[in-house]
Formats: sequence, structure tokens, C-alpha cells
Amino acid sequence: MKRNLALSFFFIFLSTTSAFAQLTVGGKIGGASTNLTGVGMMDFIPDPKIKFIGGAIVNYAIGNRIGLQAEVLYQGKGSAFQYYYEDKVRRGLLKVEQKLGYVSIPTMFQFKMGDRFNYFHFDAGVVSNYLVHEKFTGTIDIENDKGETISEGENFELDATPAQFDLSYAFGIGLVANGLNFDFRYEMGTNKVFPNDDGSPEILNKSFQVSIGYTIRAF
Repeated sequence: MKRNLALSFFFIFLSTTSAFAQLTVGGKIGGASTNLTGVGMMDFIPDPKIKFIGGAIVNYAIGNRIGLQAEVLYQGKGSAFQYYYEDKVRRGLLKVEQKLGYVSIPTMFQFKMGDRFNYFHFDAGVVSNYLVHEKFTGTIDIENDKGETISEGENFELDATPAQFDLSYAFGIGLVANGLNFDFRYEMGTNKVFPNDDGSPEILNKSFQVSIGYTIRAF
């Protein structure tokens, strides 16, 4: 009997929320300023890069105030960075450009201000990032024992294996106006980009994203 009672309450809740619910689907495209941050990076100098983002949106709204939004995106991430490198053969300033591509699945909770079709929203949630490609290029300016540069821009073969998964947290704001979507979002990784235990800096992804999209009502 308890089971039947629980099922009855569930279907009552489902029918009640469905009366106030709205499902919209669509897509978005934009850009992100991506960079690296972390611990132990005093001699590690990153520079931000502009990367592409884009993909699909599904938004489930309950009334005029609450919404859940799931997305499937392609996101470019990475940075250019430089640091002083030294081994038994050479030493000097190493310059690296890191290009990473992820399939990302953000799941965002939304608080809305407005009506069903025109509103501002505040977002917070998590993002599951799955690495799909990587590319590293590096050059080194070689120095002699006196610290003088004797050769600039020599190719440097990098031995770097980034993590295949990164869980991020994200928050932002946005505007929906008759189907048009404008979003501003900050995303910060929680997993090391390069998982190791050799005393290297603990490097994390971060990005600030701006996108525009369009959604239509499914029901």
C-alpha cells in the first residue's frame, strides 16, 4: 500500500509540474578566453587564448523561476605558456602552445527573472569534459653557461599526456528574448590537466565564455 501511495504522489507531482513545465531545444555558438591556473606556478607564465565553443541545448523550465539546462558542446581549451627549462643537454626559455579539444556536457540549474519567453537567468552547475584531441608545439631559446641566448626558436619535442577527463564547476548569467539566448559563463576545472606526482605545477583549466544561441519550444 505504501508503494501505491508513493506512486500516486509521484504521478500527482509529475502531472502538476507538467502543467507548468516547458521544454525548449536549440543550439549555441560562441567563443571563450581560456587559460591555465593552479598551484606552484611562480615560474610558469601562461597567456590566454581565444577558442571556439558550440553545440546543442535542452532547457526544462518549471514555472517562471526555475529551470534545468543540459548541453552537449565542443569546447576548445588551452593556453600559451613559457617557463625556464633545464636538463643535462640544454637550458633556456621554453615556449609552448597547448591546444585541447573537449566534448563537454554542462548541467546547469537556473534561477529566472521574467516571464516564460523573456527573462534574465542566473546559472550554476557542473561540466563533464571528455578530451577528444590534443596538440602541443614548443620552441626553446637556448642559453650558455653565462645565461646568454645562443640560439632562438629551436623546436622542442614535448612529452606531455593530458588527462582524458576534467570535471568543472561553472556559473554565469544570461538573457533569453523570444528564443534568442545570450550567455556569459565562467568555468573552472577541478582535475589536473597533466596528472603527475613529480613535483610539477598543479595545472587546471579555466575559461570565460560568451555565446549566442536560439531555442524553440518543444512543448
